[in-house]
Amino acid sequence: MGRSKPHLLLGHETMLERQIRLLRSVCCSVAVLGPPQVFTGLAVPVFADEFIGQGPLAGLYTGLRRTRTEYNLFLSCDLPFMEVRFLRYLSGRALEAGADVTVPESRERGFHPLCAVYRRRALWAIRESLLAGENKVSRFFRRVRCQVVTNREIGRARFGPRIFDNMNTPNDYDRARQLLSWSGES
Repeated sequence: MGRSKPHLLLGHETMLERQIRLLRSVCCSVAVLGPPQVFTGLAVPVFADEFIGQGPLAGLYTGLRRTRTEYNLFLSCDLPFMEVRFLRYLSGRALEAGADVTVPESRERGFHPLCAVYRRRALWAIRESLLAGENKVSRFFRRVRCQVVTNREIGRARFGPRIFDNMNTPNDYDRARQLLSWSGES
């Protein structure tokens, strides 16, 4: 991207402010995972990764170590089309399933591990993966009980595939700004 995704402006708010707003609509508490010196002036706690330089999996580990709740919704800062309605749906599916991880399936038959619900008890499996140098989030899934919310189920619940479109390039960012301004969401 060449710029900090959380600080990208979409309409009247940054991506980080947007995701915090969405999460507050669903969760009783919200925190940001990342370098505190980068995320200043927020009205939510900011926690630095406990495993430095090991990517998003380290963020999940830190979040689960810091939480007081069993079920925890994680959401990355590069999903400009995510909807509160989907986050509520995903959280409900997590509570129904009781799995260690409740994760949506991607169009490519992979997963969206940074828009998922993780139970606190998955912490040990994440730690084992980090200690083994297996930093890809989905690699630890084989060590825990996962509930995959399939594309078919997501479609039946009337969620469009765009909710998982992310911003990885300046063109993705421009496209998101344009689409959100047309829809009146920005």
